[in-house]
Amino acid sequence: MKRSNRLVILVGVLLAVLAFVAIVILLNQRTTPEGEEAVPTTETVLVAVQDIAIGDAVTPDLVREEQIDPEAVQQTPLRSVTQVGGQPALLAIPEGAQVRAEAIGLGGGADIDISAMLQAGEKSVTFAVDRVTGVDFLVTPGDTIDIVVSQDVPAVQETADSAANTDPEAVPRFEPIVGLNNQRSVKAILQDKRVLYVSSTRAITPEPTEDTNQDGVIDENDEPGAAAVEDSVILIFAGTDEDAEIIKFAQAQEGSLTTVIRNADDDEVEATLGITLRRLVDDFGLLVPDVIQLEFEEAETPQ
Repeated sequence: MKRSNRLVILVGVLLAVLAFVAIVILLNQRTTPEGEEAVPTTETVLVAVQDIAIGDAVTPDLVREEQIDPEAVQQTPLRSVTQVGGQPALLAIPEGAQVRAEAIGLGGGADIDISAMLQAGEKSVTFAVDRVTGVDFLVTPGDTIDIVVSQDVPAVQETADSAANTDPEAVPRFEPIVGLNNQRSVKAILQDKRVLYVSSTRAITPEPTEDTNQDGVIDENDEPGAAAVEDSVILIFAGTDEDAEIIKFAQAQEGSLTTVIRNADDDEVEATLGITLRRLVDDFGLLVPDVIQLEFEEAETPQ
């Protein structure tokens, strides 16, 4: 009888231990409400499989997908190798580093480090373009461009005293030609410049201003308000201090700066002569209207 009681007590203790272990296991398990997915413990990002220099085309073979801690994700992450297709790298990307959207011109965030986009000896140069001079705002970071200036230049001639001066060391002096208007001159002044930033890439989606879905509140579920029409954007390109001087001079003279988009693989500098009215007439056959003078004879009065 005593042995039977002991057996019952032993079985009870074992069952209690098993129940305690089961409770601990259940408490340690992560429970998720029905119909909801468990929060992932890692996130997918793209990392570089080798060093990628500024200007290099970022292709799928240069990146791989990797799972990392969500807290380690930087800026705007890229999740799939299909998101890269040869976009030029705006930043130097070391092997093993995350390939962020901002590094290939796909990010629209405000955290943009222009200095990190510059190579040794390069400076950032800024100017504004409108829809016509800016190729309908189709210029994007990573493009290479040429810049053409259009300027009204005064018609001048050497002064009489300067022309009569026989001193070979004398600096000639010029004066405007009375009766002649300023003449238009057009010239490609800078070529093969890498675009770092375009202000339209940071355009913010307008907030809703009307209760379009008629639910009584204006929130993200309503249609966004009308976006402001852009009349100009800011371009920043990688250049030199001399480039900045040229741009500043053209702007100070109220000249018009026009962008020309180049092929990504074209780095040849084209020698141009520029265009003036004289060149259009002499080299391209522009017709100059003749002044036709009509002479009228007085009719003879009948005798």
